Amino acid sequence: MHNHFHSYYLALDAAAAADVAQCLYPEWRNAVEKPFLWLGDLHPYLFTNLLRSFLDDQDSSSQEDDGDGGGDFLENDAAAVREFHHRPWHVATAWRSPSRALTTRADQIECGLRLMAPALAARARHAQAKLARSVGAEWGSGEGVKAAVGEAMAEAMEEMVGVVVDANRLRRSVLADVLSVTTVYQAALFFESVAQFLVGFRDLKLLKEFEDCEKAIN
Repeated sequence: MHNHFHSYYLALDAAAAADVAQCLYPEWRNAVEKPFLWLGDLHPYLFTNLLRSFLDDQDSSSQEDDGDGGGDFLENDAAAVREFHHRPWHVATAWRSPSRALTTRADQIECGLRLMAPALAARARHAQAKLARSVGAEWGSGEGVKAAVGEAMAEAMEEMVGVVVDANRLRRSVLADVLSVTTVYQAALFFESVAQFLVGFRDLKLLKEFEDCEKAIN
């Protein structure tokens, strides 16, 4: 699954180099997917939020165990097995009592994203603003305006390709970091949840409800 995502983002890099506008404004995405897009694909915060959901669930379970004096330990493990569809015990309880290294690394990944994601978004805004200024300055100049606008467009598109490629690199980095610090079974459950999230975008009932939803106008 991780190899699939790695190959997918490399392919998205190539697609951006060919036509970055199609990556930034993809017509093939449906109405459910589009709100989750950031610079061409899923926001990396979605990956860290999913990771955090596993950790927070286990924090809640640990607090309940502490409050009950540990008497419900086996009962909670049995509930975990039921939740994961009668899978083997070592799979169903893989996220129970995550390591200190995992929680620390999750904090570091989130901290890095809080620095890098806004910087990438700022680069995209700067490129768009520079394009608007360049086109506006040349629009009424008469002779040579077409060449000047074309040059400004080419420069802006080149910068946006770099932004999308760096965003994909960030997404790959987050997934690789999660894989490097989790156990085999933790990683399997994490990537399974990512896959289920993506499959949910194709739920026809959900898509119809989303498209039929009317937004109130204030």
